[in-house]
Order: sequence, then C-alpha cells, then structure tokens
Amino acid sequence: MTAAPTGIDAPLKSWLPNLLVSALFWGMSFLFIKVSLEAFTPSQIGLGRLVVGGAFLWIVVWVTKKSAKFSRRDLLALLVVGAGLSGFAFILIPMAEQHITSVLAGLLNATTPLWTAFFVGLLVPTEKSSLKQWGGLLVGALGIGVLLGAWQVDSFPLQGAALMLAATACYGIGGAMSRILLRRVKQPTTSIAAAQISLSSLVVLPFVLLGEPVAEGAFALDSQAMWALLALGVLGTGLAYIFFWRVISVAGATNASMVTYVVPIISTLLGVVILSEHLHWYEPVGAAVVLVGVWLAQRSPKAPKAALPAETV
Repeated sequence: MTAAPTGIDAPLKSWLPNLLVSALFWGMSFLFIKVSLEAFTPSQIGLGRLVVGGAFLWIVVWVTKKSAKFSRRDLLALLVVGAGLSGFAFILIPMAEQHITSVLAGLLNATTPLWTAFFVGLLVPTEKSSLKQWGGLLVGALGIGVLLGAWQVDSFPLQGAALMLAATACYGIGGAMSRILLRRVKQPTTSIAAAQISLSSLVVLPFVLLGEPVAEGAFALDSQAMWALLALGVLGTGLAYIFFWRVISVAGATNASMVTYVVPIISTLLGVVILSEHLHWYEPVGAAVVLVGVWLAQRSPKAPKAALPAETV
C-alpha cells in the first residue's frame, strides 16, 4: 500500500480543515481578551488562560496516553521558550487591547512571522537571512506604518501599538529560541505544548501576585469576562495548538504558516460584527502589505522547523 503524501504535497483536504479551525480559535482570542478586560487585569488574563489551557492540554495528554519524561535541561529550555511564546506576550496583548481595538490588535499580530524571521536570522547561525528575506522585513515595516496610519500624528495609537508589537516581538524571540533549544526535545507534541504552557505560568505568576486583586464578581456565573477567559484558555491556548500541530504533522511547517493569513481576517470580522469596532481603510491595506512582507520573509522549507509554533495568540 502506498503511503499518503505528507508535507507540501499533502492533499489540501487532509490539512485545510485543521488549519481553519486553529485560525478560528486564534482569531477569536482577540475578542475573548477584550471581553475579559471587563473584569480582569492583563496579568490575570495571561495567567488565567495559561492555567486553563495547560490543564486542558494535560487532560488531552492523559486521555491519549502520550505522556513524556522531560529532563531538567528540557524543562529549562521549555521555560525559556515559553517566556516568549506564552509568557510575557500573554500579558502584553491584553495591555495593548486596553488602548487599541481588537481589530487593530489582530492585524498587528500578523507581524509575528516578520519578528521570527528577524530573530532567527540574527540568533541562529545556521539560518542566515537572504536579501529577499531582509527585503520582506522592510516591506513588512512599511506595512506596519500604513496599518497604523503613521501620517495621522494626532491620533497615532502609539502606546497600544508599541505594546502589541512588543508582544509579537516576544513571539519572534520565542520562535527563534525554540529552533536553538528544542531541537533535541524528542517528545509528543501535545506533551511539549502542555509543558511549555504550564511552565509559562511561572513567568506570569509574579505579576499577578504583585498586582491588583481580582475584581468583585469576576467569577460570578453571569460574568461574561469569566466565560470569555475560560474560552480563551480552552480554545485559544489549548485546542488551537492541537489542530495546528495536526497541520504540521500532515502538511509541514510551510503550509502551516498559512494560518498567519487567516487569523487577521477572523479577528477583524469578529471585532467589527460583535464588538462594533470601527475599521479604518488603511488598516486592511497596511495588513495586506505586512502579509506581502511575511510572504517574502518566510523561512526556507529546508530550514529546521521550530519545535513549537511561533504563531500563537
């Protein structure tokens, strides 16, 4: 019997549904974060989604019987990588959404592959960026300026944009560090994701302990913020990883990176339709320019793929 093709030659129907589901859950995350801010602080949202998402992933590990044994070196590597992919970034995104719309946050999230390409080229000796990839970074930078309406000095969303770009830069650093530190971690992907998410909570916990107490009524049964936080943890921090890794296992990292192009569409639709947020003409135009830059800056399929997805929300 001939084995089914995998990688870039895999049939579209074998991986596209999984990619769309993961993009849906990550796109919905910006809506969930905006609603969660009604009762929780950014650090509480970060810790909450990590605890809920980690618990969900460990349940999946237990049900599927794909547990793993990590060495101390593995755990340290996962902690360092997790600090970027799901530690500091998970605080910075809610902080950004205190100042900008979920629409703009979702569109700026599309810059994540640009940061990943930049830091991989900077930090990984075996993966030097080509002139084409550096050109993609410049095109992406131009797109960010258009996306933010940089010419509108009086209404430029400096604080929110800076926080969101700092979050995507953390994703980029985490993605680059995963290529360096996690190549030797040969464990089931769900176990790796569960361990990384759980260890990331150690990064966020001090900010919660030193911050404000949880608002009164935040955990009431009629609290929209609580249900949004639970959905953010289960869907955007847990289940999305599983569907995304199915794409990688069947179609490879190159096809999986297409999720970058779908997430902003979903986050924009939800922000406009459900939250009644305004969409400026230059935001989708700038996002399109950013995605052209992303396409140019994508790593070569021959380059070693990251052990954890750099496209997280």
